[in-house]
Amino acid sequence: MKQKFTPASIELLKGYLWAKSEATEIEKTLLKKADKHIRKIQKISWVHMIGICNSISMNAAKETSDIDLFIVTSPDRLWYVRIMTTLYFHIRGLRKTDKKHAWKFCLSFFCTTEGMNFWDFALENDIYLYYWILAMKPMVNNNRCYQSFVEANKSWADYMQQRNTFAKHQRDIPYTWKVKWEKSKILDITDTILKKIFLPKTLKSYAKLWYPFGVIISDNMLKFHDQDRRKQIKKDLWF
Repeated sequence: MKQKFTPASIELLKGYLWAKSEATEIEKTLLKKADKHIRKIQKISWVHMIGICNSISMNAAKETSDIDLFIVTSPDRLWYVRIMTTLYFHIRGLRKTDKKHAWKFCLSFFCTTEGMNFWDFALENDIYLYYWILAMKPMVNNNRCYQSFVEANKSWADYMQQRNTFAKHQRDIPYTWKVKWEKSKILDITDTILKKIFLPKTLKSYAKLWYPFGVIISDNMLKFHDQDRRKQIKKDLWF
C-alpha cells in the first residue's frame, strides 16, 4: 500500500528536524566542499549515482555536521566501489571517524541498482524515509539512475511534491568505464575477494553494536546507520 504524506505533514517533520526552507551559508559551504570531492570519486568505475542526503540536503546542517553520501553501484560491484571510495577519503583525512566528524564525509549508505527499492526496510508511514528520498540532492546521475531510483520507490511512496526543486544540483555524466567491462569475470572475482576480506570485519562490528536497528548488510545494500531515528520520529510525530 502506498504511503501518503500531505504538505502539512512534511512541514511538521521539517519543523521537528529544524530544517530550513532555504540553504544557509553552512549548507552552501558544505555542498561546495562535497561537490569538489564528488567530482573525483565519480570517476571510480561502476558508480551510477551519488547523492547528498540527511542534514545538508534537508537544510538542517550545523557547524558540527558531517557530509552524508548515498552511492549507487553496478550489481556485483558493491564492495569494490565501497573500498575504493573509502580509500579515497581515508588517504585525504576526510573520512568521518568517532573522534572527528564535523565537515568529514560519512560513507554509510551504498546500494546496487538492484537494491534501490526501499520498501523492504520502510516502516509503516515512514515519513522520514519518504522525506529523505524527497530531499536528496543528486550530484551524479549516470544513465538516468536517479530517475530509476525515484521510480523504484514510487511503488510504496505516493510523491505529493515535485522533485525538480533540486534539479540544479544534478550532474548527468557519461559512463566512465567501457560497457564491455560491465560483465567481467576478473572483476567479479575481485569484488568477491574484497567481500570475503571485509564482510567478516563488518559483521563483527555489527555484532559489537548489538545489531542496531537501521543497519543493513546484504548483497545489494550496505547501510550503516546505527543511529537510525525513524522509529522515534514516528512516535514523536504520531505517525
